[in-house]
Amino acid sequence: MATESPIADALYDSLLSADAEDRTGESANVVDGMFAIARSLDLVARALRDLGNGDAATPMGAIEAMSVKLNEGLSSISTSIEMLADAVKDSRE
Repeated sequence: MATESPIADALYDSLLSADAEDRTGESANVVDGMFAIARSLDLVARALRDLGNGDAATPMGAIEAMSVKLNEGLSSISTSIEMLADAVKDSRE
């Protein structure tokens, strides 16, 4: 794009990329790049939401449910270890 202003031409050229194309096949510009970044962030946000409850009718998502089960399992292991320790202590008395 040639204008009468070399500054405007320089700005225009710096905001276009001949190496990338937008959806219409034209040279991509900085707005296309910003849109691609925003779209990618939206996809990441959706994936993270789906790891949560994913708008389901359940109070917990996958991560929360897994952490509850992990806590229950570790608590059970802890209780078993304490019971073994008590049994060893009692056997020495």
